[in-house]
Amino acid sequence: MARFELHNDAEKELVMTALDNIYMIAPEDEMDLVKARGDVLRNLEEQGLISIDFDSPVWVAGDHQIYYKSKIYELLCHTALEASRAIEGCLFNLPVLRKGYAELTPRGRKESRRLLACRRMNHAR
Repeated sequence: MARFELHNDAEKELVMTALDNIYMIAPEDEMDLVKARGDVLRNLEEQGLISIDFDSPVWVAGDHQIYYKSKIYELLCHTALEASRAIEGCLFNLPVLRKGYAELTPRGRKESRRLLACRRMNHAR
């Protein structure tokens, strides 16, 4: 998963999240679908079923090529470039793709096992 951010190239502490909790399957994924997936991920995190981490290093670059090639990331890059050209002193002029990951929490693992057991029971009938 990823987060699209806008940074300031002169002041490293200036960061704005443009799109959070992004999970893409294809570079052509539409904005509405990506936002809906992000809402689901946020909801699962709020319920304590998953944890989402953008602070730990993620080294597998191949998994994130979809994000770099996406129309949505291209839009972020063009927007940052246009803003930096059109607005003098533009604060957020550097697009950044922050890599992250989600994992099940202990509660999420327990709930997953429960749901799988229920599904097996329903298929056995």
